[in-house]
Parts: sequence; C-alpha cells; structure tokens
Amino acid sequence: MAAFEEAPIDAPSPVSPARANYVLAVLFLVIMLNFLDRQVISILAEPIKQEMGLSDKQIGLMTGLSFALFYTTLAVPVAALADKWNRSWIIAIAISFWSIMTMVCGLAQNFTQMFLARIGVGVGESACSPASHSLITEYFPPERRAGAMGIYGAAVPVGAFLAYAGGGWVVENFDWRTAFIMAGAPGILLGIIVWLTVKDKRRGVNLAEAFKPKPGEMTFKQAMAELSKKRAYWHLVMAGILVQFVAYGIGAFYGAIYVRIFDLSYSELGLKLGIMVGVFGVLGAWMGGQVSNRVDRKNPARSLLIAAGFFVLAAPCTYAAVSVENPNLSIILLGILTFAATFYYGPNFSYIQVLASDRTRAMAVAIYLLFSGLLGLSMGPLFVGAVSDFISGGDPSLEAEGIRGAVATAGLFNLWTAFHFWRAQRCIAAEKSAA
Repeated sequence: MAAFEEAPIDAPSPVSPARANYVLAVLFLVIMLNFLDRQVISILAEPIKQEMGLSDKQIGLMTGLSFALFYTTLAVPVAALADKWNRSWIIAIAISFWSIMTMVCGLAQNFTQMFLARIGVGVGESACSPASHSLITEYFPPERRAGAMGIYGAAVPVGAFLAYAGGGWVVENFDWRTAFIMAGAPGILLGIIVWLTVKDKRRGVNLAEAFKPKPGEMTFKQAMAELSKKRAYWHLVMAGILVQFVAYGIGAFYGAIYVRIFDLSYSELGLKLGIMVGVFGVLGAWMGGQVSNRVDRKNPARSLLIAAGFFVLAAPCTYAAVSVENPNLSIILLGILTFAATFYYGPNFSYIQVLASDRTRAMAVAIYLLFSGLLGLSMGPLFVGAVSDFISGGDPSLEAEGIRGAVATAGLFNLWTAFHFWRAQRCIAAEKSAA
C-alpha cells in the first residue's frame, strides 16, 4: 500500500484574492454554459423524438453516447496539453467551438445529423474540465481549494437550471431548434473574454513544442502506473462512473418522465425542473465544499463518507419519484438525487488533486473523466432508454410505464455509488495513518 501524502503544489507567483476570485467567477460562467449546452437537449428530447420519430434507445444514444464518445477520449490528450500549454487559451478555444456546435444541433434534420452535431459539442467540452481544474489548483491554496471547487461545481446546477427553465420556455413558445441556437450563442462572447482576461500564471511552451514529449515527462502510461498504486483514486473513479450513469441516465429523460407520466407542459416542466436543479444542486455543491473544508481537517476524507450517506438516501427517493402521483412531490424527491450528485463534487475532485502528483494533476482529472464518461455518461442514457423500450415493447400506450420502470431500476445504482465513496474514505484514512 502506498503511503498517503498530499502531493506538492508548484509554487506559483503570488496572486491577490481578488484576482483569484475573478478567475473563479469566469470559470464558473464557463462551466455554467458547458452544462447549459450539454443538458438543454434533455428538455428538448421529447419534441425531437416526436418530430424525428425516434425510439427511447435512440434518445439515449443521442444524449449520451454521441456526446461522451469524444468528450471522454479527447480529455486525456487535452489534459496532457493543459499541463504544458496555455490553459486559458485552451478553454477559450474550447468554449467557442462547442458553442458553435450547439447551434448546429438546431439545424439537424435527422438522427444522424443530430448525433454528429452532439459529437462536436463533446469534442469542444472535452477541453474544459482538465484545464479549469488545473487553473483553480494553481490560483487557490490547499486550505481554500475544496471551497473553490465547490463554487466551481455549483455552476453545474445553475447551467442545468438555465437549460431546463430556458429550454422549456423556448420550446413552448418557439421551437426546439431556436432553443439550441439561443443556448449556444453566449459562449462565443465568453470565449473572447477568457482569451483576453484570464491569464495563465505558468509560462507555457508554444503549441508546436507542447506536443513534443520531454525527458522525464509523465506519459499516459506512466500516469496510469502511478495512479494504479492509489486504491482510493480508483474507488473515486468508480464512484464517478456510477454518479454519471444514474444522473445522466435519468436526466436525459426528464422530459419523458414528466410529459408522459404527469402530462406537464414544457414551460411548466422546465421551470419546476430548473428550480429543483438550481436549489438542490447549488446547495449540494456549496455544502460539499464547505463540509470538506471543515470536517476533513480532523477526520481524513470524512466528507466522502457523508457523500456516501446521501447516495444511500437517493436510492429510495428515486424509486418514489416515479411512483407518487403528485408531480411536485416527484420533482422534490429527484432533488435528493440532484443534491447527492453535486455534494460529492468539491470533496471528490479535491481529493483527486491530493492523490495526484504535481506532474499528473490535469491527467488525473482527465483519466477520471475518461472512465466516468465512457462508462457512465455514455451508458447511463442508453441503459435507461433500452430498459424503457424493453418494458414498453414499442407500444406507445405503455411508454409511461416503460420510463417509470427504467428510472426506478437506474436508481438502485445509487447504493453501489455509496459503497465506493465509503471504500475511498477508508483507504485514505488508512494511508494517512500509515504515513
């Protein structure tokens, strides 16, 4: 068992708290638009299905696999680039590209075109998290890092709120194509702001040199070899796979759940879902960072154990959400899952940075995203869609029962998630004691 120790941080030049907070605020907007453009398809999936005549399995492929295919596989080489090149430029180029591809989704005429456009969104968004996490780690000292990660993570539910509330209103009053175009347009302006105002304090090499390996540089194979010795890291990876499997699997069919089962309008559904995700998601992300900052000082990784408890609670709540008759109560019950799926963000990524060495910080995040995306984000929507089609048997009159059974089944995976957070905490505590 490898001894546990917090990996050293590069000693960057001093930076004022105001400057660090500005960078965090801009990255908050970046990740907010990241999830807006990623998630808006969830509220638009049902009208897209009706117009194009798609199955739930195709909806799962369109929302999950198409996006995750390159989002996850490109994260590793982009992370390697982020460890050497200008991280601010990487983020600026990425947000501009994925924003354009989001707008292209609004022009799609069939499943194939939509699938390819969503691949483009995933290609752009693959560069966001590794570079952003690395910048935050450099701008914030260890005692403030989990809190900063929690604030950064709070942008996820804010982006989801805008996706659901805004997307629902636009599709109700205009159409789903307009919703995609309106979701993508702001990112082009933000890309310019990042390029001009967010400075990478580390001196990076030029782009041509960035792709050349240097003597002693950590390769993907070497990073895997280093991280393979850290059992806690791989429990966090497995937990991340399952978090995304459930959250994205169910989230891809929010429209199906509440239109088919509860017969809500898109504007009403979008507003209620947006409020739920905004309130529960922001609260979860903020509390996760704050709890980690406080309880982990005396009890190593105790926040991961708390996260495990919330996922245990989320399992019966997910089942109840598709079993009750009141749509408002159903949305609140799904809010427990949303809370759990954002609470873990601060402590989870903070400990990934702690477990990584100074040469593999961005790579550790990219490897995490690779596995959680390929096995979680891509497979979750496909699983829920396939189970829904299996239960309904292709009968339109049974589509409500199909999605009800699929969501209830996916909710059981929350218990598996809790197990891995518990094991990660035990490993970290044991290695800390042995150090």
